[in-house]
Amino acid sequence: MPSSHSQLMWFFVVYFFLFLYLRMHQTNNARCVDLLWRHILSIILLGTALFVSYSRPISEYFLVRDTSLIPNILWFEYTVTRSEARNRQRKLGTKLQ
Repeated sequence: MPSSHSQLMWFFVVYFFLFLYLRMHQTNNARCVDLLWRHILSIILLGTALFVSYSRPISEYFLVRDTSLIPNILWFEYTVTRSEARNRQRKLGTKLQ
């Protein structure tokens, strides 16, 4: 799932795209400069949103913190399940092969 920063940034970009191209729609008297700054602003916003989306998983804060405990949890589950199986077999009187 994308981070909340990325979600907020994409919401902001889509909102401003719609605002720039639908709300500020002036085809009768639109000058070339007005159209140009709309396109430049749109490209800058899109680039910023892509940068935020790309930078969030690359930063080590999310990768290390979120994934460093997974092997430890799997090892704990494996050892606990194995010891419970051995205890169960001992109670039943048969050896675990």
